[in-house]
Amino acid sequence: MTAPVSTQEQGAAPRPLGPHPGSEPRANPSVRWKTILIGALLLALSAVLAREVWYLRQGEAYTSWVEPVLTSLGTGAVTATAVTIGIVISLVGLWLIIASFMPRPHTHVRIESPASIWIRPVDIARKSTAATRAETGGENIRSKANRKSVTVQLDDDGTGMQQEQVTTALNREFRRLAAPPAVSVKLTPQVNNAAAPQAQPQPQPVAAADTQEVQR
Repeated sequence: MTAPVSTQEQGAAPRPLGPHPGSEPRANPSVRWKTILIGALLLALSAVLAREVWYLRQGEAYTSWVEPVLTSLGTGAVTATAVTIGIVISLVGLWLIIASFMPRPHTHVRIESPASIWIRPVDIARKSTAATRAETGGENIRSKANRKSVTVQLDDDGTGMQQEQVTTALNREFRRLAAPPAVSVKLTPQVNNAAAPQAQPQPQPVAAADTQEVQR
């Protein structure tokens, strides 16, 4: 009897069991909407040509939409404007060809985990705001993030320790990311919006009471 064929190559390390990181989620290719637009234009052109073929086969008199265009292109003089339009059309076609080979942009950051877990920059910004609020107790906090950096802006409480405190807390929060973002903390002077104390109203002088006695 022949030995059973092994699906594992000789000498290859066995693949560990369990979940494995999947492919990175990415945005739609930049050429997608250009392709849809070109497809819609070609459909409109095919409808015009179908109209021409229909009337030609019917043998009816009709006003052609294509013949004037072809006549103008065949008999028109070559001018600088026509040459410029031709160059622009060629460059647009070359740009579309190049755009079709451009890779899809990166939109997520992977978390170091056996499972496939990815987060968006907006999730990083929201986590930064929540972690900063929990660390400092502030309310006026604004966060902005991309795949490589995160910027947090909050009111300065005057202690001089907020910047280092928030930076340490955020680095601790994002240490499990495959590519932790660079943390930047900006402090803004706290504006005192308390209204100025209102002047106390001066007591009005009390009119002298009528002390006349009632004679009987």
